[in-house]
Amino acid sequence: MDKTEGTPPLCDEYGNHHTLADELARGGQGVVFRTKDADLAIKQPLTPQGEPDTSSDLRQRFQNIRLLPLPPRIPLSLPLAILRDHPGYVMRLLNDMTPFSVFDLDGKTKKDLEEQQFNLPEWLTKVPDRDLALRLVHYARTGSTRRRLFALSECAAILARLHCSGMVYGDISSNNAFIGAQSNDVWLIDADNLRFEMARGGVSVYTPAYGAPEVVRGTDASRPCSDCWAFAVMAFKTLALCHPFIGKAVLEPEEDDSGWDSVPEADGQTADLDEQAYAGYLPFIDDAEDDSNAGVGGLPRELVVTHGLRQLFQETFGAGRLQPHRRPAMALWALELKKAFDRSLHCDACTMSYLFDEHTDCPYCQAPRSPFACARTSRGEIVIPASTRNFALPHRLFYPFSFEHNETQAYEVDLDFNSRTARPVRGTPAFPDSLTFTFEASVQ
Repeated sequence: MDKTEGTPPLCDEYGNHHTLADELARGGQGVVFRTKDADLAIKQPLTPQGEPDTSSDLRQRFQNIRLLPLPPRIPLSLPLAILRDHPGYVMRLLNDMTPFSVFDLDGKTKKDLEEQQFNLPEWLTKVPDRDLALRLVHYARTGSTRRRLFALSECAAILARLHCSGMVYGDISSNNAFIGAQSNDVWLIDADNLRFEMARGGVSVYTPAYGAPEVVRGTDASRPCSDCWAFAVMAFKTLALCHPFIGKAVLEPEEDDSGWDSVPEADGQTADLDEQAYAGYLPFIDDAEDDSNAGVGGLPRELVVTHGLRQLFQETFGAGRLQPHRRPAMALWALELKKAFDRSLHCDACTMSYLFDEHTDCPYCQAPRSPFACARTSRGEIVIPASTRNFALPHRLFYPFSFEHNETQAYEVDLDFNSRTARPVRGTPAFPDSLTFTFEASVQ
């Protein structure tokens, strides 16, 4: 039964009444509900025990957030109105948006897939591991690699803009980043902990499994580098469908782990292995130099991440595990993720996507690679499927990468795959000399 059923409307500071609908997301510090108004949501803060947080400083904190000098037009849901008699606030949320957690294969999603008892698609019937087959079904249903790369790149661009303004977001997780179900809009919704970076001190809140080691251990407060850690965890989980620190040392522990080289107790406190992993006491599951916590699940990395992304993960979770200053900045994530998106090709046979320049046929279903065109400039390259006639060439293909405008249309091309020609759409500017097109036929 819907927990919000029968809940009386909540009144905000301006006298507007809001009727709660379904619960949308739950994070490290609160819960978000849809309302009967399609474009509004209610965020209610919670205590660590899951009870409504009635702390006296909440109203002032929410008002202070609205006064921060945020970058213009940044897609971040800020408090629109404070609730009058309850802790929380009203915020804008587009009606068709869903949290990034839709990409995760959690226990509930996996159970739902198993209970459906559907016949596996033909391309998965030869996969001996049903668990892997279910992962791939879920991956295909949620947009495969291509949609994930786009969503993550846009999220990274938002965080990069905040960091460039000297601010820390503070609680990045797949429940706080949203993407339009039928659009490419990406928003961050939880601005409760947004603040300027401080030389020392400051409130640190994180969602379990996403917190940077220094924040989990309490040795430092949230900073841009801890945002970079949390984002990298979210990106790895989204792309590979496994946590970057839950490997064989956690899932297949040795019976006797009390030797001289065993994992230390977390700051003098007894901790479970997964808690030690989240606190940075165990190596990255894909660590280039230490395989003691090697990954035992997830999708093959070579199928879902590029060489450049593997380097970013390695630097963040390898050297950056104990040296926060080594973690790559959000700007590098935004650029590398969008480059990977531009090189990904959709497979019509199985609906998965893959990197066009690394595979001559689909690595999932072995269908021949479909014909495509490739637009190139000195700034990069973008794959265009043969099913497309008119294609918007984005700003990033011609100009330095912009966090805000990289998706803005710069030119529009009319493609004819039969005659292998590419012309500007009538009424649009002529192409610059630096732009070239190549057409690739289907590989049989």
